[in-house]
Amino acid sequence: MRRFSQKQIQRTISKYATVENEWDLSEAVSLKIAEVADTYEMLDRMVEQEGRMVRVDRFPYWAEVWPASLALARWLFERTPPIGSDWTRELGCGLGVAGLALAALGWKVEATDYVEDALVFATYNAQKNRLSDRHRVAYLDWSNPVGKACDCLIASDVVYEKKNHVYLNRVLRALLKPGGRFYLSDPQRRSAERFVDMLLKQSYIHRVETVMQRLGSVNYQVNIHEFIKGI
Repeated sequence: MRRFSQKQIQRTISKYATVENEWDLSEAVSLKIAEVADTYEMLDRMVEQEGRMVRVDRFPYWAEVWPASLALARWLFERTPPIGSDWTRELGCGLGVAGLALAALGWKVEATDYVEDALVFATYNAQKNRLSDRHRVAYLDWSNPVGKACDCLIASDVVYEKKNHVYLNRVLRALLKPGGRFYLSDPQRRSAERFVDMLLKQSYIHRVETVMQRLGSVNYQVNIHEFIKGI
């Protein structure tokens, strides 16, 4: 688990031009989410500083709200899965949107990422929504997942690259209990189909539902996958 002082949080947030938006989970409940105002400008600065060969895993995907994260947040909030007694982990949490939706339902959520600034923003967003009492953050390296296995994992749009599939599978083997559930959202990427096939070969039970998610002026079709790990 990582803890950040208020000084650390403010220092990190102040590095970026940010914008705060309010996203409805229901008619009565919404989340206030701070994000980087212009991730393209952020990437341009990285290219200037590091050269054009910036590694893909350094791209600031974590810094904005994506359709798949909103879709999963709203789906979980509407379906309200049974609350577990254990901590639920959000993988590749970015700004923490989906995990905060579960925390708003009363779940205990550990938001994980390998980018420290993402963990700071997730912490900041938990504070803004007064959910810090049941939301914490932790560093997680998918190539070497360490921690206590839990009953539920969630993730949004994290299977866009085939090379990540083996690492995510490693996380599921290490950190999801037999019989546990993994909720994954994806905006109908081809790469997600290959990941689903990988898990089906390992005797996971799989269900999928397609939902519509509007972001800006665009409507996105997002698949919400539920995987149940074999016992």
